[in-house]
Amino acid sequence: MLLELHTLTSHAPSNLNRDDLGRPKTATFGGVTRARISSQAIKRSIRFSAQLRDEWKNKLATRSRELPEHLFNEIVKEGGWEEGSPTYKLARTMCEEFGKYLGKLKKGDKLMTEQIVFVTNSEFARAKEAIAARLSEENAKLSKKDATNLIKQVCADFSAKIKDSDGVDLAMFGRMSTADSDFHSVDASVQVAHAISTHQVVEEADWFVAVDDLTTHEDNQGSAHLDQTDFNSAVYYKYFSCNVPLLVENLGNDAEAAFQAITAFLQAACTVTPTGKQNSFASNNVADTVLLVLRDKKIPVSLANAFERPVVAGVDGILAESRDRLLKEYADVRAYGLGDETAWLFSPKVRVENPGELSVFKTLPEVFEAAIQEMKSAETA
Repeated sequence: MLLELHTLTSHAPSNLNRDDLGRPKTATFGGVTRARISSQAIKRSIRFSAQLRDEWKNKLATRSRELPEHLFNEIVKEGGWEEGSPTYKLARTMCEEFGKYLGKLKKGDKLMTEQIVFVTNSEFARAKEAIAARLSEENAKLSKKDATNLIKQVCADFSAKIKDSDGVDLAMFGRMSTADSDFHSVDASVQVAHAISTHQVVEEADWFVAVDDLTTHEDNQGSAHLDQTDFNSAVYYKYFSCNVPLLVENLGNDAEAAFQAITAFLQAACTVTPTGKQNSFASNNVADTVLLVLRDKKIPVSLANAFERPVVAGVDGILAESRDRLLKEYADVRAYGLGDETAWLFSPKVRVENPGELSVFKTLPEVFEAAIQEMKSAETA
């Protein structure tokens, strides 16, 4: 069972995701330059969205290279051991060795892995409990070699291959581990495409100044600061696909948790914007058009080719033409017979009557509710 989300979102002047030179990211598609938002920026905006944070609170994973150091600080804080004491040193040794289990450690005083590591709260709690349980005065007298052997027991107790139902974002976006790590990978159940504009874009520059409030004209008639920021405006096509059975598996086979996660994810994907330069542009826009497709076969299909020929602004602007192109492309894709599917559409301004046998809704929550109920029915069938 595969759930696909296609959206169109129009952004006024903005710089939502910039490159190494501070310019809005771009891509070439259909022979012309398009505005682009990277999938990494989109995923992070969803992970830190109010929808996921309010819904799941402490049931989101933590991604950091400093997890071994954070683990050590937490254990010492709870244990109350003085710096330099035998138990303090043992805790340091064990957290260092556990860090090597997560990945290769960077050289330096701080316990940091070279690769960034994604762990759930339950995984972190298990590691802390397993190490703390071995921080006895007797073990503190062990040689460093013997103390290091304790970590093998910790790693066994840690049992990272147990799938927890609290790492919702990890269950969706996955976890990659390198060859230097014994930490297990988690296959992503959600794929996120780079968002691209449906039309050609032209980058523009804003020269701005900051005026000194205390400087008088007699002192200096110029500005206190002069700089430039680049921006564009665009209608973005965004595409997401969710392997529903894999999400359920990643959440410890908790189907209800998976459906709740999907609802929060869909809400965030349709309403959240990356934070790049938002204090300067405040380009906070929600999706104008939302197309949800549920397919029994796991054959994901992007509708980006609807915009291979760039949209040109007409009397109704770019967004209306982009919407028509998207719905026509979906109707064309149905001709491939990719399995039984159900589709739902939300757009306050839709002009196409029942395109591709869609169920058209006037409110976004109705679309999500219909899709979730259909998935639950398919799960129990």
